[in-house]
Order: sequence, then structure tokens, then C-alpha cells
Amino acid sequence: MLSVGSDFHEICDECGFHGGTLDLSATVARIRALPDRWSEVMSQDEEQLRARPEPDTWCAVEYAQHVINAIASIEWGARIFAAGRSPDWDELSEDSLPGVFEHDTHDCSRFDIADTLESLRAVATSMADFAESLTAEEQDVVAVYAEGWVINTTAVLRHALHDAEHHLLDIRRGIARPQLRR
Repeated sequence: MLSVGSDFHEICDECGFHGGTLDLSATVARIRALPDRWSEVMSQDEEQLRARPEPDTWCAVEYAQHVINAIASIEWGARIFAAGRSPDWDELSEDSLPGVFEHDTHDCSRFDIADTLESLRAVATSMADFAESLTAEEQDVVAVYAEGWVINTTAVLRHALHDAEHHLLDIRRGIARPQLRR
């Protein structure tokens, strides 16, 4: 996370995400586009979507479930930011969120793909609507996000976008990997 004036830019060398290139309106537009981008990637053969590229790597459906959960929980945190406080992540009940944020359980067959994509559309729309409702002051509220990240509300929203876009790359690589082995 790079501090630039009163803003904070998340930069990822792996996927090319650069938060400094996105103002709030561009962030919202890309969040609104996530469901269509994910639907495109998830239009692959169902067997590919449910296959793990490596034993310890999520299948595409598990990545999607993770992103649903991440967007919902990050929106929860952004709402607390906008109210002028730092989120206490222990207060967030995982049972209250859509999606599944499990890092140790792999079960690629338990999620319906259409339901997963509809849940992704719902959380992306909710986050985009929330982001558009923020005042300039709420966008700039600075607080502790987690692990020492002291950032503003807009950077929190860009973090959700980065997570979703980064995992699209993970899925594309995972789907391509078995094809490249042939």
C-alpha cells in the first residue's frame, strides 16, 4: 500500500492492479462490471470450473464463493470506515455473509454455478450502490483497516475490486494450466 497525499494506492505486481489509476467513479464502474466479467470466465465447461488446477488450489467455483464473501465483508468494513471508525473484524459473523471464505476446505461440487453468479451480482451491486452514496468526506475517512493498514474508505473499496480482479486472473491461469499440459 503506497500513501500518496491523502490517498492510498494498492499496487500488485502479479496482476497489474494499480489503485492509483482509479478514482471512485472508475472503481464503481469496474465493480459494476465484475458480474459480467465473472460470468464470462464462468462460462467454461462445468468440469473445468469444478476442477482444481493443483490439489491445494481452489477451483473456479470456490474462488467465486471467496470473492462473494470478500466483497460482502469488505463492504461491511467500508461502511464502518465511512462512519469514522476502524472495523473490528471479530465483530463480523461469517454466518451473516453470503459466499464461503474457507481456506482449508475444498469441495468444488457443493455450489451451484448459477446461484454463485447471482450472489456475485448481488454483492457487487450492493457495494457499487454504497460507494456511489458516499460523500466526499466519507470517501476520505482514514482508519485502521487491518494488519496495520491505515487507509481511507476509497482505498478499502479499491481493495475489494483488486481481490475480485486478481482472482479472475487466478481462475484463468487455473483453467489454462491443464490445457497447457496436453
